[in-house]
Amino acid sequence: MRFTWPDSKALILKSGKELITSFVAAAMVVAMGFAIGSTILASAQDPLRRSSAAEATFLKENDAAMTKMMHDMAVKPTGDVDHDFVAMMVPHHEGAIDMAEAELRYGQNEQLRRIAQEVVAEELQEIAAMRAASGEKLTPTEATLAASLAGTAARPGFFSPGPADNVPPSLKREQPFLAQNNAAMTKMMNDMAIKPTGNIDRDFVAMMVPHHQGAIEMAQAELRYGREAQLRRIAQEIVVDQIQQISLMRLAVGEPLPSSVSSPTNPTSPARHID
Repeated sequence: MRFTWPDSKALILKSGKELITSFVAAAMVVAMGFAIGSTILASAQDPLRRSSAAEATFLKENDAAMTKMMHDMAVKPTGDVDHDFVAMMVPHHEGAIDMAEAELRYGQNEQLRRIAQEVVAEELQEIAAMRAASGEKLTPTEATLAASLAGTAARPGFFSPGPADNVPPSLKREQPFLAQNNAAMTKMMNDMAIKPTGNIDRDFVAMMVPHHQGAIEMAQAELRYGREAQLRRIAQEIVVDQIQQISLMRLAVGEPLPSSVSSPTNPTSPARHID
Protein backbone atom coordinates (compact mmCIF):
# COMPACT_ATOMS: atom_id res chain seq x y z
CA MET A 1 0.00 0.00 0.00
CA ARG A 2 1.25 3.44 -0.84
CA PHE A 3 0.81 6.26 1.69
CA THR A 4 -0.05 9.74 0.57
CA TRP A 5 0.87 12.88 2.53
CA PRO A 6 -2.59 13.22 4.05
CA ASP A 7 -2.40 9.60 5.22
CA SER A 8 1.09 10.14 6.65
CA LYS A 9 0.01 13.34 8.33
CA ALA A 10 -2.95 11.58 9.96
CA LEU A 11 -0.72 8.75 11.15
CA ILE A 12 1.82 11.18 12.62
CA LEU A 13 -0.90 13.12 14.41
CA LYS A 14 -2.40 9.90 15.75
CA SER A 15 0.99 8.66 16.95
CA GLY A 16 1.72 12.04 18.53
CA LYS A 17 -1.57 11.98 20.42
CA GLU A 18 -0.89 8.45 21.64
CA LEU A 19 2.60 9.46 22.75
CA ILE A 20 1.27 12.51 24.60
CA THR A 21 -1.41 10.36 26.20
CA SER A 22 1.27 7.91 27.32
CA PHE A 23 3.36 10.73 28.78
CA VAL A 24 0.35 12.11 30.62
CA ALA A 25 -0.55 8.66 31.96
CA ALA A 26 3.04 8.08 33.07
CA ALA A 27 3.13 11.48 34.73
CA MET A 28 -0.10 10.69 36.56
CA VAL A 29 1.30 7.36 37.76
CA VAL A 30 4.46 9.06 39.00
CA ALA A 31 2.42 11.79 40.69
CA MET A 32 0.19 9.20 42.33
CA GLY A 33 3.30 7.33 43.46
CA PHE A 34 4.68 10.47 45.04
CA ALA A 35 1.32 11.18 46.68
CA ILE A 36 1.04 7.64 48.06
CA GLY A 37 4.68 7.72 49.18
CA SER A 38 4.13 11.06 50.91
CA THR A 39 1.02 9.73 52.63
CA ILE A 40 2.90 6.63 53.85
CA LEU A 41 5.82 8.79 55.04
CA ALA A 42 3.46 11.18 56.79
CA SER A 43 1.66 8.26 58.45
CA ALA A 44 4.98 6.84 59.61
CA GLN A 45 6.08 10.22 60.94
CA ASP A 46 2.84 10.94 62.82
CA PRO A 47 3.64 8.65 65.77
CA LEU A 48 7.11 10.18 65.92
CA ARG A 49 5.64 13.67 65.97
CA ARG A 50 3.14 12.66 68.64
CA SER A 51 5.91 11.00 70.67
CA SER A 52 8.11 14.08 70.35
CA ALA A 53 5.25 16.36 71.37
CA ALA A 54 4.40 14.15 74.35
CA GLU A 55 8.00 14.14 75.55
CA ALA A 56 8.27 17.90 75.16
CA THR A 57 5.22 18.27 77.40
CA PHE A 58 6.58 15.64 79.80
CA LEU A 59 9.91 17.47 80.10
CA LYS A 60 8.17 20.82 80.51
CA GLU A 61 6.08 19.44 83.39
CA ASN A 62 9.20 18.01 85.04
CA ASP A 63 11.02 21.34 84.72
CA ALA A 64 8.06 23.14 86.30
CA ALA A 65 7.94 20.59 89.13
CA MET A 66 11.64 20.99 89.88
CA THR A 67 11.45 24.78 89.75
CA LYS A 68 8.58 24.77 92.25
CA MET A 69 10.32 22.19 94.42
CA MET A 70 13.57 24.15 94.68
CA HIS A 71 11.66 27.37 95.39
CA ASP A 72 9.66 25.73 98.20
CA MET A 73 12.77 24.07 99.63
CA ALA A 74 14.55 27.41 100.02
CA VAL A 75 13.51 27.68 103.66
CA LYS A 76 15.00 30.00 106.23
CA PRO A 77 16.95 27.85 108.72
CA THR A 78 15.47 27.85 112.19
CA GLY A 79 18.32 26.19 114.06
CA ASP A 80 16.12 23.10 114.53
CA VAL A 81 17.31 20.21 112.35
CA ASP A 82 14.08 18.24 112.68
CA HIS A 83 11.88 21.20 111.79
CA ASP A 84 14.01 22.12 108.79
CA PHE A 85 14.19 18.51 107.60
CA VAL A 86 10.39 18.43 107.31
CA ALA A 87 10.29 21.90 105.74
CA MET A 88 12.63 20.71 102.97
CA MET A 89 11.62 17.06 102.58
CA VAL A 90 7.91 17.76 102.12
CA PRO A 91 8.38 19.85 98.94
CA HIS A 92 11.03 17.38 97.77
CA HIS A 93 8.48 14.56 98.06
CA GLU A 94 5.87 16.73 96.32
CA GLY A 95 8.33 17.15 93.45
CA ALA A 96 8.67 13.36 93.17
CA ILE A 97 4.88 13.03 93.13
CA ASP A 98 4.64 15.56 90.29
CA MET A 99 7.30 13.67 88.32
CA ALA A 100 5.54 10.33 88.89
CA GLU A 101 2.22 11.78 87.78
CA ALA A 102 3.87 13.02 84.56
CA GLU A 103 5.10 9.47 83.93
CA LEU A 104 1.57 8.17 84.49
CA ARG A 105 0.25 10.67 81.92
CA TYR A 106 2.85 10.15 79.20
CA GLY A 107 4.84 6.96 79.90
CA GLN A 108 4.22 3.62 78.18
CA ASN A 109 6.22 1.13 80.27
CA GLU A 110 3.70 -0.70 82.45
CA GLN A 111 6.28 -1.63 85.09
CA LEU A 112 7.33 2.00 85.42
CA ARG A 113 3.73 3.13 85.59
CA ARG A 114 3.15 0.77 88.53
CA ILE A 115 6.30 2.08 90.22
CA ALA A 116 5.12 5.65 89.61
CA GLN A 117 1.83 4.80 91.34
CA GLU A 118 3.81 3.42 94.29
CA VAL A 119 5.92 6.60 94.41
CA VAL A 120 2.77 8.72 94.65
CA ALA A 121 1.17 6.53 97.33
CA GLU A 122 4.28 6.12 99.50
CA GLU A 123 5.36 9.73 99.37
CA LEU A 124 1.88 11.03 100.21
CA GLN A 125 1.99 8.70 103.21
CA GLU A 126 5.43 9.94 104.27
CA ILE A 127 4.43 13.60 103.84
CA ALA A 128 1.43 13.04 106.11
CA ALA A 129 3.61 11.20 108.65
CA MET A 130 6.19 14.00 108.72
CA ARG A 131 3.49 16.60 109.19
CA ALA A 132 1.94 14.55 111.97
CA ALA A 133 5.31 14.19 113.68
CA SER A 134 5.77 17.96 113.53
CA GLY A 135 2.38 18.61 115.14
CA GLU A 136 0.72 20.10 112.07
CA LYS A 137 -3.05 19.92 111.76
CA LEU A 138 -3.96 17.18 109.30
CA THR A 139 -7.00 16.50 107.16
CA PRO A 140 -8.84 13.21 107.89
CA THR A 141 -7.19 11.66 104.81
CA GLU A 142 -3.72 12.80 105.92
CA ALA A 143 -4.35 11.50 109.43
CA THR A 144 -5.24 8.08 108.01
CA LEU A 145 -2.13 8.08 105.83
CA ALA A 146 0.07 9.13 108.74
CA ALA A 147 -1.39 6.47 111.03
CA SER A 148 -0.68 3.79 108.41
CA LEU A 149 3.04 4.40 108.81
CA ALA A 150 4.09 2.31 111.81
CA GLY A 151 4.88 4.27 114.95
CA THR A 152 3.73 7.63 113.63
CA ALA A 153 1.08 9.71 115.32
CA ALA A 154 0.23 13.37 115.64
CA ARG A 155 2.29 15.25 118.20
CA PRO A 156 1.96 18.69 119.78
CA GLY A 157 5.21 19.81 118.14
CA PHE A 158 8.93 19.21 118.04
CA PHE A 159 11.05 18.95 121.12
CA SER A 160 14.58 20.11 120.40
CA PRO A 161 17.03 19.23 123.18
CA GLY A 162 19.24 22.13 124.15
CA PRO A 163 20.59 24.02 127.14
CA ALA A 164 17.01 24.52 128.31
CA ASP A 165 13.55 23.39 127.32
CA ASN A 166 12.16 24.91 124.08
CA VAL A 167 15.54 26.37 123.17
CA PRO A 168 16.51 25.20 119.68
CA PRO A 169 20.08 24.36 118.77
CA SER A 170 22.10 27.25 117.41
CA LEU A 171 22.32 27.83 113.67
CA LYS A 172 26.02 27.06 113.97
CA ARG A 173 25.19 23.58 115.21
CA GLU A 174 22.81 23.10 112.27
CA GLN A 175 25.40 24.07 109.63
CA PRO A 176 26.67 20.51 108.91
CA PHE A 177 23.09 19.34 108.32
CA LEU A 178 22.38 22.27 105.99
CA ALA A 179 25.69 21.82 104.16
CA GLN A 180 24.92 18.13 103.54
CA ASN A 181 21.46 19.00 102.22
CA ASN A 182 22.79 21.73 99.95
CA ALA A 183 25.44 19.40 98.53
CA ALA A 184 22.81 16.71 97.95
CA MET A 185 20.50 19.12 96.10
CA THR A 186 23.32 20.54 93.98
CA LYS A 187 24.40 17.06 92.91
CA MET A 188 20.80 16.01 92.32
CA MET A 189 20.01 18.93 90.03
CA ASN A 190 23.25 18.43 88.08
CA ASP A 191 22.53 14.72 87.60
CA MET A 192 18.94 15.43 86.56
CA ALA A 193 20.09 17.73 83.74
CA ILE A 194 19.94 14.92 81.20
CA LYS A 195 19.97 15.01 77.42
CA PRO A 196 16.49 13.85 76.30
CA THR A 197 16.55 10.55 74.42
CA GLY A 198 13.09 10.70 72.86
CA ASN A 199 11.98 7.87 75.17
CA ILE A 200 9.80 9.19 78.00
CA ASP A 201 10.20 6.09 80.16
CA ARG A 202 14.00 6.11 79.98
CA ASP A 203 14.12 9.84 80.64
CA PHE A 204 11.79 9.42 83.63
CA VAL A 205 14.21 6.89 85.14
CA ALA A 206 17.23 9.04 84.28
CA MET A 207 15.72 11.94 86.25
CA MET A 208 13.92 10.08 89.04
CA VAL A 209 16.97 8.04 90.08
CA PRO A 210 19.06 11.09 91.07
CA HIS A 211 15.94 12.67 92.60
CA HIS A 212 15.49 9.59 94.79
CA GLN A 213 19.21 9.62 95.59
CA GLY A 214 18.78 13.21 96.77
CA ALA A 215 15.98 12.10 99.11
CA ILE A 216 18.20 9.31 100.47
CA GLU A 217 20.98 11.77 101.28
CA MET A 218 18.54 14.20 102.91
CA ALA A 219 17.15 11.39 105.05
CA GLN A 220 20.66 10.27 105.97
CA ALA A 221 21.39 13.83 107.11
CA GLU A 222 18.33 13.67 109.37
CA LEU A 223 19.52 10.33 110.76
CA ARG A 224 22.94 11.85 111.40
CA TYR A 225 21.85 15.15 112.97
CA GLY A 226 18.15 14.94 113.85
CA ARG A 227 16.84 14.00 117.29
CA GLU A 228 13.10 13.50 116.92
CA ALA A 229 12.47 9.75 117.18
CA GLN A 230 9.43 9.60 114.88
CA LEU A 231 11.17 11.60 112.17
CA ARG A 232 14.21 9.36 112.39
CA ARG A 233 11.97 6.33 111.80
CA ILE A 234 10.38 8.08 108.82
CA ALA A 235 13.84 8.94 107.49
CA GLN A 236 14.81 5.26 107.69
CA GLU A 237 11.62 4.36 105.83
CA ILE A 238 12.44 6.91 103.13
CA VAL A 239 15.92 5.46 102.62
CA VAL A 240 14.65 1.89 102.28
CA ASP A 241 11.76 2.84 99.95
CA GLN A 242 13.90 4.97 97.69
CA ILE A 243 16.68 2.39 97.34
CA GLN A 244 14.14 -0.26 96.44
CA GLN A 245 12.39 1.96 93.88
CA ILE A 246 15.71 2.93 92.26
CA SER A 247 16.46 -0.76 91.72
CA LEU A 248 12.99 -1.48 90.34
CA MET A 249 13.11 1.48 87.94
CA ARG A 250 16.47 0.43 86.58
CA LEU A 251 15.29 -3.14 86.07
CA ALA A 252 12.15 -1.88 84.29
CA VAL A 253 14.25 -0.27 81.54
CA GLY A 254 16.85 -3.04 81.38
CA GLU A 255 19.65 -1.26 83.22
CA PRO A 256 22.06 -3.40 85.27
CA LEU A 257 22.02 -3.00 89.03
CA PRO A 258 25.17 -1.97 90.92
CA SER A 259 27.01 -4.92 92.42
CA SER A 260 26.17 -3.62 95.91
CA VAL A 261 22.45 -4.29 95.32
CA SER A 262 21.52 -7.96 95.50
CA SER A 263 17.79 -7.62 94.89
CA PRO A 264 15.18 -4.86 94.72
CA THR A 265 13.27 -6.65 97.44
CA ASN A 266 16.36 -6.87 99.63
CA PRO A 267 17.99 -3.43 99.43
CA THR A 268 21.40 -2.66 100.77
CA SER A 269 22.13 -0.92 104.03
CA PRO A 270 20.46 2.51 104.28
CA ALA A 271 23.84 4.17 104.43
CA ARG A 272 24.89 2.82 101.01
CA HIS A 273 24.95 5.12 98.00
CA ILE A 274 23.24 3.91 94.82
CA ASP A 275 25.02 5.06 91.65
